[in-house]
Amino acid sequence: MKTQVFGDIRVDSITEFEFSITPSDLLVGLTPDDVAEHEHWLGPRLVEPGTRNLVVHMHSYLIRTRHHTILFDTCCGNDKDRSYFPAWHRLQTLFLQNLASAGVSPEQVDFVMCSHLHADHIGWNTRLLNGEWVPTFPNARYLISKGEFEWWRDALETANVKPYRKLAFTDSVLPVVDRGLATFVEDEYAFENEMPDEVRYLPLHGHTKHHCGLYVRSRLQDAIFTGDAIHHPIQFARPNWINAGYDNAAAIQVLRGLIARCIDTPTKLMTAHFPEPTAGCVVSGAGHPRFRFDAD
Repeated sequence: MKTQVFGDIRVDSITEFEFSITPSDLLVGLTPDDVAEHEHWLGPRLVEPGTRNLVVHMHSYLIRTRHHTILFDTCCGNDKDRSYFPAWHRLQTLFLQNLASAGVSPEQVDFVMCSHLHADHIGWNTRLLNGEWVPTFPNARYLISKGEFEWWRDALETANVKPYRKLAFTDSVLPVVDRGLATFVEDEYAFENEMPDEVRYLPLHGHTKHHCGLYVRSRLQDAIFTGDAIHHPIQFARPNWINAGYDNAAAIQVLRGLIARCIDTPTKLMTAHFPEPTAGCVVSGAGHPRFRFDAD
C-alpha cells in the first residue's frame, strides 16, 4: 500500500505475510461454486488461480499523527505455537524489518491499539527473548477494550471457549498486562480529539463481543480501520457470508452498516485482511457494491 495521507495523519501498511484459505474456512457457508460465480470480478489478486481458495493478507497499520506513533493490530507474530492453524504456526517473518523500512523502530511506537484479542491481531504484541515472551514495543501503551479483555479472561477461566484460545492470551496479552503496559479503555475511546484531528475507537461488535475498529479524521478526510468486520471483498456481494465469531447476526449487521455508511463516499476503508494495496473505497457495482482498491 502506498502511504495514505488524511490531512495531518499519515498511514502505512506494515506487511507480515500473505496466504490462501479454502472458502468455507474463511466464511461460513461459502463454497467453491460461490467463489466461481464471482471470480470474474474478483480476479487473481483475490482468488487463487486453479483452487478457488481466497487470498488473504496479514498486516498492521502504522499511524503517525502530529503527536504520536500508533500501531493498529499486530498480526500473528514470530515463534508462536499455533499448531491448530498451520499457516500461523511458528512463523519467521520480516515484520519488524518492514516496520523499520517505514522509518520506525519498536522503541518509537507510542501506542499499540488492539481491535480484538484473536491470535492474528495481537501476535507482535510480544516477541520471544531468551525463552520468555516480552513486549515488542517496550515504550508503548497497549490499548485494549476493557470489555474485550474481561470477556476473554472470564471465558478462559470458565472454559467457555476452545482450549487453543488460551495460547494467544497467554503469550501475547498477559505479558503486556503483567508488565503494566496495558491500558483498558471503553469501546468509544477517543485517543486524539484535538481539532482538526480525530482518532477514536469505533464499536463494530459481533466478530467478538467487543470488537472495535478505528475511526481517523483530519482536515475533512477520513478513514475506517475495519479490523475483522470484513475479511474479503467477496462479502460485498453477500454480507451474510461472514467469518464465524461471537455473534454472526450482529457481525452481518455491522458489515451492512459499514457498506451503507461508506458506499460512493470518499471515506477510505483500511482493511485487515485484503491483499495489497489493502485500502480503498466502497463503490456501487452491477448487482451489488464492490471494493475499489486504491491502485485500480
